[in-house]
Amino acid sequence: MTSTSGTATTLTEFDVHDVLNVFQCTGLNENDQYFMKDCPARPGDHFEFFAELNLLCALSTCPGGDLSVPLWGPDAGDPLDVCHPIDIEVYEVDAELLDDWAPPQRAAYRNLHGMNLPVWKG
Repeated sequence: MTSTSGTATTLTEFDVHDVLNVFQCTGLNENDQYFMKDCPARPGDHFEFFAELNLLCALSTCPGGDLSVPLWGPDAGDPLDVCHPIDIEVYEVDAELLDDWAPPQRAAYRNLHGMNLPVWKG
């Protein structure tokens, strides 16, 4: 990866954050079994974000398409017909809208994803 100044930049775990899974319904049922449901999105549905800092984003669509075709089991089918393209548009905000804006402070991330390690008493 190269920064805007032309110098090489190395990414670390601090540069990678959680996945934002939009337009997909998955989870665990009451028996802790994975489930997928048809995508509720319809043509024209969209998300709009305001980025307060530079972003590195990777976009992907599920290889299972909109999940309306079972991917395993006796009724499994080929999801190719229900795979749809994604589109992204990037806009620059008018400068006067940012007059009172301040950049966010760095999060106090400590590599533990919110977990507390037990204290050794030995």
